[in-house]
Amino acid sequence: MNLRQLQCFKMIMLHKTVSKAAEVLNMSQPGVSTMIANLEHQLGFALFDRRSGRLHPTVEATYFYEVTDRLLGDLDLANQVARQIRQGKFGAITIATLPGYGLTVLPQAIARMHAAKPDVKFDIQTRSSHMVRSLFPSQQYDIALVEPPVEPSGNVYREIRLRCVCVVPAGHPLATRDVLSIEEMAREKIVALFNDHSTSRQLSAAFALAGFDWAPSIHTQFFATNCELVEKDVGISIVDPITASHFENRNLVTVPIELDIFHEVVLLHPPAGEASDLVDQFVQELLEVVSSYEQDIAI
Repeated sequence: MNLRQLQCFKMIMLHKTVSKAAEVLNMSQPGVSTMIANLEHQLGFALFDRRSGRLHPTVEATYFYEVTDRLLGDLDLANQVARQIRQGKFGAITIATLPGYGLTVLPQAIARMHAAKPDVKFDIQTRSSHMVRSLFPSQQYDIALVEPPVEPSGNVYREIRLRCVCVVPAGHPLATRDVLSIEEMAREKIVALFNDHSTSRQLSAAFALAGFDWAPSIHTQFFATNCELVEKDVGISIVDPITASHFENRNLVTVPIELDIFHEVVLLHPPAGEASDLVDQFVQELLEVVSSYEQDIAI
């Protein structure tokens, strides 16, 4: 049996006449009749009783129709999914990300993508950079946002460099400054990331060059933790602009600093031809969102 035979059978069951089935299928009536006769021969039982010029389904036809209807329904679904995939409207993207990017950048990029392609599914997994570096080569993620160093391993490697800013409590004397000097920051209690983090190393070097000690009162693992602590008025902190923006509607003020301190993140994704069109489209949405935070971005 073939697909066209099953379609002819289904249309006759639905519309009760060969003429209507032929019209729906854009076939001739003799063509439909031949299809049904050949199908009955292959099945080994009659599908219709022919009485008074009309077709009456047999009991066997009723049972067979249940299977045929499910089969053709699954085929219609497969065709619909294939059409959505061709049009870039269907699929799934798995992303491994640093916590800071998972708070603001990714939700914004996903919202932009969702507006045009609402059927795309996303799986966002917040991971440490160490874990992402170890798992990305095994292709458990479509896209990864990780701090350097990292080996491209055949993936597209895009470096994102964002100039850091200072966050201070609202009402703090420094909150009204246009730009903070290193002297002003050195007089405050500072909340910073762990000493081996690239921003802490940059700040330590800059403070030493200016003749000041880099001696944070609190060390943390994440910029978001720093902002939470600054909000509770335990000090000030130099953080990336993405995390700072997430807290801007709370009891914090963001102030530029005179130092060139950068937070560097690597965006990894498969090269063109290996990634789906959806991944390529989402990468562009993501880069556009990131670019809104800082002009000094290497792409």
